Formats: sequence, C-alpha cells, structure tokens
Amino acid sequence: MSTSVVVIGAGVIGLTTALLLQKKGYQVTILAKYVPGDMNIEYTSPYSGAHWRTMIPNDQKDLQENDAVAYNVFYKIGESLPSDTTGVMIIPALDCWSERNDDTANPWWKDVVKDFRFVEKKELFPDTVIGHSYTTVAVNTPHYMQWLVRLFTQAGGKLKRATLAHVQDALKYCPDAQSIVNCTGLQARFLGGVKDEKVYPTRGQVVVVNAPHIKKTLTSMVGDGTSYIIPRSNGHVILGGTRQAHDFNSEVDMETAKEIMEKTVRLLPELAHGKGVKGLDIVRHNVGLRPSREGGPRIENEMTTTTSGKPLLITHCYGHGGYGVQSSWGSAKKAVDLITQGLFEKDNKVIDSIVSDLWSKL
Repeated sequence: MSTSVVVIGAGVIGLTTALLLQKKGYQVTILAKYVPGDMNIEYTSPYSGAHWRTMIPNDQKDLQENDAVAYNVFYKIGESLPSDTTGVMIIPALDCWSERNDDTANPWWKDVVKDFRFVEKKELFPDTVIGHSYTTVAVNTPHYMQWLVRLFTQAGGKLKRATLAHVQDALKYCPDAQSIVNCTGLQARFLGGVKDEKVYPTRGQVVVVNAPHIKKTLTSMVGDGTSYIIPRSNGHVILGGTRQAHDFNSEVDMETAKEIMEKTVRLLPELAHGKGVKGLDIVRHNVGLRPSREGGPRIENEMTTTTSGKPLLITHCYGHGGYGVQSSWGSAKKAVDLITQGLFEKDNKVIDSIVSDLWSKL
C-alpha cells in the first residue's frame, strides 16, 4: 500500500507539490479552505499575473534552482500543450531597469532562458539604463490551476474543502497520513502549530483589461516602482502594479488604478490602440495579498509528534511572496525530496527505537 500524505493548501505551491508527490507514488489528499475556481482575498494564486521573471538576486544561490527548474518545466508545457488547455503560453519579454548593478549587468539566469540578449539603448523604456530581452512564459493562473486539479484528481488524488485551526487537524480528515505538507501561504501566520510571525502580506493591485492583440510582456523598474504588462491565454492582460508590505487592505484604490493605467499605456500605447487610458477595455480591478516572509520562503522538514505520541513529519513549503508561480515546480521538487528523506529518517528512528527496546530486554 502506498504511503499517505496530506497537503494543506490548494494554491499553486500546494497543487504542484501534491501532483509531484502523486507522480512519486504517494497517495495524496489536498485539504483547503479555498480551491481553484474560488476568488477570495485570502487565496492568493488566482490573482497572480503571472509570468516567469526571476526576482532572485545573484547572491541567493539556494533559491535560483527553484526558478530555473520552474522555467524549464513551464517552457516544456508551453511547447507541448495548447495554451487553451493549460493556460501557459510562450511569449517574448522585455525588462528594463533604472539601475545598473551586478544583478542587472550580469544576471545569473541569462543562460537559463531562451534567446537572452541585452537590449540596445533605443529599446529602453524612459528613465531606464539597462534592459534584457528573452523568451519567457505567461501563466493564466486561474485556468492553469484548474488544469493542475484535473491532472491530480484524474490520477486518483482527493481534494477536500476544510478549514483547519491547527496544522495537525489535517489528521482528522486523513488519519492514515504519514506526513503533512504545509503549503498555506499567508495563512501560515495564523495556523495553529505554525503561527510564523515572519510571514506578512505584500499587497498587490492590478487592472485587468481585454487586449487579445498583446502577445508580449513588458516590465519597467524605476527606483522602487514597477510597472508591468502580462498577457493571459484568454486575451486578458494584467496591468500592474503595487508592492505594499504589511498591508492587508483588500479594497481597490481608484487613484492607484489610474496611475497603473497611465504608466502602462505610456509603456505600450498599442494596449489601447493609441487612444490612451480611455481606450482601455477594462474587465475588472484586482487586489491580492502576496504571502511574503522575512528571510525568504520556508522549505524544510519538522519532526514532531502527534497528541498520541506518534512521530509525525511536517514539511513546510510557504512564504514565496510574489514569485510563487515562477518558482513553483522547483520549490515543489525540493519539498518532495525533503518528504522522501524525512519519511525514511522517521522509519529509521522507529526501527532504532524497537531495536533499542529489544536489546534492553535481553
């Protein structure tokens, strides 16, 4: 009989981890308050742009692998399957910065992506001094998450709605589980047995417009501000954005929305067919809370015991901030490797205990 594992959380990180565990032969159940198709401020993933544009600097080698793995997987998905099935499409990207430094002048990822080149001066956005052109992937996250769920459930995975007060409450729904995987994102700050005070929200506000003629992504980073344009497979385009740390406000600020639209239309006038902000076909305004964490994401094992004293492995995989989608496959792979390692160590500890007890009685 295969080993039973329960994953808490059905965001992009939780779904990807569950799918990889399943492919490794585990029997997997996902428990989640919100599932793909839901839209709630507590459920971050559906609000993600999203595209692959690494935010990992040159000096954080441990996180670079997560993004590199994810780029390669997303690119293969985009190459192999239609975007109306997966929500993933391959598109050109242009990113420009107002500051030249080691991260922008010698980016670690230049050999990871396809078609990388430094852009010419005439291609730069206003107030920027260096830029990169490359081929990337855009991910229509609501559509993509539905696809992941279909893959998971069609292969026998179980998805259950549940609201947990404590991380070990997962065992009430899956009493045979040998391991719990905590992919709760921002809720890791509030979940009993975790309550990680390093986790905090980074508020993001965007405007969604209908512009099916846009098939490229642009990002301009000037000072602390970032403007971006990310097309989705359904013809919608995400215009952003904001990055407001420790802000739980879920309300749309219309002044912010106006500023976003003005900046992005200046970057790419064809968004509105040259008619300015008034020419935009606005679908809606979105606000999401990125699950940020001081010190970066937590991907590690915790060996603990149940209330009855049985050993229990909890693997944590949360706190990815604004790069959950673009690091998802790499982060999930790392978590699955840790789970396999942790369960092996747990079994060895049980055997050691039995052997020790046996010798004490001889």
